[in-house]
Amino acid sequence: ERLYLKKRKGFIKLALREGVDVVPIYLFGNTSVLSALKHGPLATLSRKLQVSLTWFWGKYYLPIPRDENILYVVGKPLGLPHIEEPTQEVDKWHAVYCDEVTKLFELHKERVPTYKHKKLFID
Repeated sequence: ERLYLKKRKGFIKLALREGVDVVPIYLFGNTSVLSALKHGPLATLSRKLQVSLTWFWGKYYLPIPRDENILYVVGKPLGLPHIEEPTQEVDKWHAVYCDEVTKLFELHKERVPTYKHKKLFID
């Protein structure tokens, strides 16, 4: 399993600035309800434009999710402080968020048979 979070820190910065909390979550099975075209000209164009242009399909090759069970796990709120102009704090709290999501994954992956041997990578 792969989460693309390393460069996505804006939600933490916004939460710090606005004084709201962030709650870590993970959805097991979410990646199996739809398939997406990940290679080829559409993927190349997406990277070039820095916009997600996605061709996806599910049940009956339509954009309808497959009948799969999804396990939704929720962690505890991080307890973010209110900081008017956050700078270095963004990196600190983003790391805390990533650690908490990883802990959720490791703690609950045994509950979903297809995830027992999977590892979580945060890129």
